[in-house]
Order: sequence, then C-alpha cells, then structure tokens
Amino acid sequence: MNMTSTLISLTDLGFAWPGQNELLDIPSLTLQRGERLFLSGPSGSGKTTLLGLLGGVQKASRGTVMLLNQDLGAMSASARDRFRVDHTGYIFQQFNLLPFLSVRENVELPCHFSKLRSSRARFRHGSVAKAATELLGHLGLADRNLLERRADTLSIGQQQRVAAARALIGQPALVIADEPTSALDADSRERFLELLFAECATAESSLLFVSHDHSLAKHFDRTESLASLNRVKREMEN
Repeated sequence: MNMTSTLISLTDLGFAWPGQNELLDIPSLTLQRGERLFLSGPSGSGKTTLLGLLGGVQKASRGTVMLLNQDLGAMSASARDRFRVDHTGYIFQQFNLLPFLSVRENVELPCHFSKLRSSRARFRHGSVAKAATELLGHLGLADRNLLERRADTLSIGQQQRVAAARALIGQPALVIADEPTSALDADSRERFLELLFAECATAESSLLFVSHDHSLAKHFDRTESLASLNRVKREMEN
C-alpha cells in the first residue's frame, strides 16, 4: 500500500458502546487521496458510529484509525477535535446549520476554529469572506442577497448547499457526507452530486459519501457495503 496516497486506513477496527455488544468489527478499510467512495448500509447498521470514529468524535475500542498517517486513537480528545476541524468537512443528514447565523456566517464557521483552513481559504480566494461567496456561487447560490439571510429561512435544497459549502471551505483533506440527499428529488440529487464532485476535485478533497440510496453508487469511484465490511453484521445475518 502506498501510504503517501492513502488518506484513511482502518485496521482491525472494533467498537462497542459501554455495556453493549460489539457494533463494529472491520478488518480493513482504506480511502485514497482524491477518491470518491460510496458507503451503503441501512439505518442502525453502525454507519454514523463509523463516521464518528473516522472523524475522531469517538475512539475505537480496539484497532487503529489512521487519517493522514496520524493515529487518531493515540491522540487526546482535544487533539482529535483540533485535527478533525483542520482536516475534515462534514455534511450532516439534517445539515446542522446554526439557524440564528446568516448563510455567510454558517459557511465561514470552520475557519473560525481552524487557522489552517482559514489560511487556505485566504490563500486560494483572498479572504475567508470571498471563499464563502465563491463556494456558494459554485454550488448554485450566487444571489448576494442570500448571504445575509438567516439559515432557517432557506429551502431544504438551499440549506443542503450551504452545508456543503461549509464542509468544503478551507480545502479539508476529507469530506464526509452522511445521507445528505435523503430529502431531495431525483433531479436535485443528481445536480447536487455534480456540484459536490466538482468542488471536491477543485479542493483535492477525498469524499466519503454515506447513503442507503443505491441508485447514486454509479457516480462514485468505488462502492462499499458496511454489511460486507463489518464482521459483526455478517455474523448476525448468518
């Protein structure tokens, strides 16, 4: 394996919530730099837990989670938090925009917590504000009057694209999208994927896209099923 091109590497990953049986038992999983990976799995299969482990929100019970050749399990909780905000952009299923902030403020938020992403945004666009404006424009939200509107006044489709811009600002190495298209119709899903792929390519970000909608899988470089990766799930099914 070429570690210089490997963004994520999981080895003998195990995770159990306190007092419960093991939820995840994944021998291996890798994601290459710049790769677009589609991960499928039904509700309750452990997808969100796995994403939390990849982002360093949770710590594995055993095994290793390597991101950018750094062992997340060897870091303190505060170090994992700093590492996550520097290198990972997240698009949540419910978008998780802060309703009392404007569109622009929501998109700029990661740059307030990460000097690295702020410096990247300034280097590429001239300023964090210009980075937010240009990202929103590329994602189909070019109306400047929209920038100062509260996030809770937007349509579902608009909120989704604001969440994507927030995840992408400052060129994080990894973008994780957790069921981001579940509330959209087929045409909107296709259009959103085109925009997301284009922005990830420009930022040279890897994309881990999690969904139960198998019709989207054909657009990705590679597909994986959590049921096939997770030995706990296979044992439960047999």
